[in-house]
Amino acid sequence: MTVERSTIGPVRLAWTDVATRSGEAVAQFGESQQRRHKAMDPVRATRFATGRALLADVLSALTPLDGIRISSVCERCGGDHGRPRVLGDRFGVSVSYAGDMVVAAAARLDGISAIGVDIERVTSSEHTALADLTPLFAPHPPPTLRGWTLIEAALKADGRGLQVPPSDVRFEDVVPKVLPGGLAVRMPGRDAPVEVAPAPGPAGFVVSVAVMSAAAAPSP
Repeated sequence: MTVERSTIGPVRLAWTDVATRSGEAVAQFGESQQRRHKAMDPVRATRFATGRALLADVLSALTPLDGIRISSVCERCGGDHGRPRVLGDRFGVSVSYAGDMVVAAAARLDGISAIGVDIERVTSSEHTALADLTPLFAPHPPPTLRGWTLIEAALKADGRGLQVPPSDVRFEDVVPKVLPGGLAVRMPGRDAPVEVAPAPGPAGFVVSVAVMSAAAAPSP
């Protein structure tokens, strides 16, 4: 498995093609991840193992992996299908898949409370509006592919999933403090904007990351 790496601000990134993987990378993150891996069909299990191997890669640059455990319990229903979280809240992690490509991100939770990453394959241009999203964003125009990955990354950092409609995410003229070259987005139920930015990634794909400041807690 050939892994490429980069950074943007405090966020470390790694990406690779999905490859045949053993469960070693999954096992090191605890029993819950092993159970989830074993319950998957072979295709999903391979993608999952690749994603966890990338998480091990980016986390190992920040901390020794001994004792690091990951939970993926859904915050809404309690099922074991949610976004990955490092137990102990010392590090934020995120994984995204697009076809056979996987990207993982990790950062220390130092002044930020969560991160998100999204990857999409480029089919025409990252600056072309996505016409198939017109009904979702009407009466506003649909985002470009780049805009869509920025929105998706922000929603992953937010953690509320489908509780926040993508069309309610709004870009603002606020200068980001954490991500160089970034933007700020506002979403319902958050007092502070979330920072988003284009990120390095594999050729033929668009990658974006998001960080949520520790002050951007949900409104009561």
